[in-house]
Amino acid sequence: MENTVNIVIIDDHNIIIEGIELMLGFEKDIAIKKTYNDANLFIDDLRNRKVESEIVLMDLVMPAINGLEASKILKKEFPHLKIIILSMNYEAKIIYELIEKTGVEGYLSKKISRSELVSAIQYVRKGYTHLSPEAAEMLDSFRKKIVDYPAVKLSDREKQIVKMMFAGDSNKEIAAKLFISLSTVETHRKNIYRKTDVNSLPKLMQIVTDLQLLDDLH
Repeated sequence: MENTVNIVIIDDHNIIIEGIELMLGFEKDIAIKKTYNDANLFIDDLRNRKVESEIVLMDLVMPAINGLEASKILKKEFPHLKIIILSMNYEAKIIYELIEKTGVEGYLSKKISRSELVSAIQYVRKGYTHLSPEAAEMLDSFRKKIVDYPAVKLSDREKQIVKMMFAGDSNKEIAAKLFISLSTVETHRKNIYRKTDVNSLPKLMQIVTDLQLLDDLH
C-alpha cells in the first residue's frame, strides 16, 4: 500500500519485539519489515541494501551497541531514516543528546499503549518530534540547566585538572603529573569553582557532566 509505513524493530529482548509485533500486527498502515537483536546487524543490512525502512523503533540499552551510538551512526549515514527510542531510562543528558544533538525523532516509554505507539509513529512520519511526557519533562529541565550556565568555558589546562580531580588526584599529585607548582594548581582549582559557580566536587562533577565540558579533551 502506498500509505503504508515500513518499520524495523531493534531490541535485545525477543519478548519486547514480540510484544511490539503483537501491538502493531493489526495496523493496516504499518508494515514490520524486519526485527533485530543487534543494531549493528541492521546498520550492516542498510549499508548492503538488504532492508528498507522509514522508521526504526529501537531500544536504548543494548549490549553490542547502545541506542545512542547506533542513532549517531544511522543519522550520519542514513539521515532520511526516522528513529524512535523505546526505553524506561529517563536520564536527561541522554535524552538531550539523542533529541537535540543526534536528531532522533522520538523518545517513548516502553509502558506506552498500542494507540499511543501508533499515534507516535504517524506523528514522526509527518516530520514531527514525539516524546513521552516523562521524556519531555526531563528534556525541558535539561535545556533550562544549559541556559542557566551558558558561559561556562574552561581552558584546556583547567579541563586537564578537572579530569584529574575526578580521578581522585590530590593537588600535590596533579602538580607533579603536570610539572607545575602546587600554588598554580590551587589557583586553577579556584578559577574552576568560580567559573562553574559551585563549591563542592560532587556539584562540579554534575555540571561538567551535564554540560559536557570535557567532551573535547583529548
